Amino acid sequence: MAVSSVRKERGAMVLLKRQNQVYNPDFRYARPPVLDFPDGWQRAGGGPDTAWEWQGSPFHPGPVVIWHPGGPAAGLLQAPEVAVPAGERQRWELGCRLASQPPRLPTHLKVFLIGKDTTPVASLAFTLRPEETPGLHRRVFATAPGTLALRLGVYLVGPGSLAVYEFEARRLYPRPRLRLDEKGRVCVGRVEQVGEIASPVRLAGPMEVKVQATVSADIRDLTPNRDGVRVYGAGPLPLATTPEGVLRVAVAERGYQEATEDLTAGPLPVPTASRDLSGLRLFSYAVLNRGGQPARAWLEISPDGLHWAVDSEEREIGPGGLAVLTSKFFLRYVRLVASSAAATPLTAWFPAQG
Repeated sequence: MAVSSVRKERGAMVLLKRQNQVYNPDFRYARPPVLDFPDGWQRAGGGPDTAWEWQGSPFHPGPVVIWHPGGPAAGLLQAPEVAVPAGERQRWELGCRLASQPPRLPTHLKVFLIGKDTTPVASLAFTLRPEETPGLHRRVFATAPGTLALRLGVYLVGPGSLAVYEFEARRLYPRPRLRLDEKGRVCVGRVEQVGEIASPVRLAGPMEVKVQATVSADIRDLTPNRDGVRVYGAGPLPLATTPEGVLRVAVAERGYQEATEDLTAGPLPVPTASRDLSGLRLFSYAVLNRGGQPARAWLEISPDGLHWAVDSEEREIGPGGLAVLTSKFFLRYVRLVASSAAATPLTAWFPAQG
């Protein structure tokens, strides 16, 4: 792992460690509740005879081997909910440890650049030829304008087998920095030097502030130009006041959001992307069965996004049917899980109110 040096001098800029930003990079964590595949990764492409085998176990890293007899490219793709946070016009170093049989099998290392509302911005592909023994392959690339996240994947083009041992993604530029003072402490500027507010405060209602003080000293007369309290806003417009100088405060309206996800239910339970409920008041799931086979769906909740528990009764959804599911308990994360005796396509809606 590349680590930048740290200098504790007056006015020094300290470079942070360039750590691997990929979740579960060596496949040591299993995907609950079915523990037969690494968490945060999913099968991609392939045909009916393509097989994926995870040769590790929970809390023990091991490669994912793709057995591909031929046909459409088959690969291993990072799940949307664990995409690597990124920004536009950044330089990244991507790496993966691979082995193929037969050796030098054509392999594509892919980077999907994701923008606003999970919309793809662009994709990059690097052609690799792994050897029979595991080897590390590295590539450097720059993100396109509008990039907010990265999804990594590797695809086997021809017939053979590919063993994927590890993924790496490290930001090279711009490097994270901390400013230290002469004693090696993190510098914090004065209020007058704050350029913007990262997270504006939303008031649930009018806020009344009362200040009472008793002054026994002889002080000078106070004037608005020389004395007062300075208030900063996050937008470019000035703060609105009444003719008497009272600050106008508007109550923030409740926000509505909605997400839609398509998935294919099969014999193995398939989860949707997990949703963070920490800032939401109301939410529910609506599931439409677009196929010709009956499906089953239920909700799971988690305190950390890794450990999941069933939170709703299993619902049977017939072909063309629509079911609504709500949660009985509250934890930070929620997701919908579906299964079916035979493959059938589903559409899941997640409407919520903040």
